[in-house]
Amino acid sequence: MATRISPAFILRTVDYGERDVIVTLLGRDAGRFSAIARSARTSRKRFGGALQPLRLVEAVYTSPVRGDLATLQELEVSEDYPGLEERLETLSAASYATELVRETWREGEDARAMFELLRQLFTFLPRCDDDVAILSLVHHFELRLLSLYGLAPSIAGCARCGTAAQELDRARFARSGEGLLCEPCRHPGEAVGVVHPSTLELLLHFEDPAHAPPTPLPGEALAQAERVIDTSIDSLVTRQLSARAMFRSLLRI
Repeated sequence: MATRISPAFILRTVDYGERDVIVTLLGRDAGRFSAIARSARTSRKRFGGALQPLRLVEAVYTSPVRGDLATLQELEVSEDYPGLEERLETLSAASYATELVRETWREGEDARAMFELLRQLFTFLPRCDDDVAILSLVHHFELRLLSLYGLAPSIAGCARCGTAAQELDRARFARSGEGLLCEPCRHPGEAVGVVHPSTLELLLHFEDPAHAPPTPLPGEALAQAERVIDTSIDSLVTRQLSARAMFRSLLRI
């Protein structure tokens, strides 16, 4: 059995029997995979504190001979992102992102872009000065994740003809999650939601942080923007995400 090494994030751990732990990882090179950490519950020598989420680890493992589980030989923490777990708000944001990746990314898919997206989020969350900055970063993460699936709502222009958002008479978002629609492209009877101009500016900021957000930030604009993003997220996930509910309850503007 060939030994492999990959930088990885821990997505989930589940106790297995009295001694072992089943670990779900997102490897930069290996993609998503599951592995058994034998005797991890009774000995900390090989794994120590590395069997924790929200850390970048180096995973040493062997591929499965049969079945679906690899075998973890060692885990070593490469980066623990100081400050990430010091505030409940940033901890909640990172936990939600981890849950979202875990519930959507599948084995066998190239995970390099997703790995880098998660790494950047963990790096920048501790640098956020306030709740607005945390929210902006997480919603940027959501939109980039959706783009990896080809499910990001069109924000900068009409999803069907590409007419720039600034040229539209009103900002109409398809309730299907497709994104902005101009009136000529809207099908008869197609359900849309009209959002405030400040909501559109906020969504453009979430998509591209270089785009200035509206100031001051209206609370209703945030609520509308989150509904637009949630429509696309909900088309991707198959169950309610408990960490998202916690994150939203903690960060309200």
